Amino acid sequence: MKSNDKMYKVDYCGEKFAYRNAKDTYAAGERVELYYFMLATDTDYSFSLEGAALSLDYHASRGYILRFTMPDHDVVLRCRKRNTMLRQIPDEEV
Repeated sequence: MKSNDKMYKVDYCGEKFAYRNAKDTYAAGERVELYYFMLATDTDYSFSLEGAALSLDYHASRGYILRFTMPDHDVVLRCRKRNTMLRQIPDEEV
């Protein structure tokens, strides 16, 4: 990385602690690889990245592996969790 490369932010939606290798900023064009390791066996996880394409893999000892190339703007990374052990009540029953 050159000293004049502009750095852009990743907003982890308050969950930066759950990602290994997570940094606050990356240079445009930098390859980012994160590991989401805070997993529960009764929970489904989905990830979305606003502002860039996200590649998702899974490794038994590392958890979810998220990869993307940092664009030349800030991005938002979200992890959605849904407990699969709880009964899901359809909206019309509420």
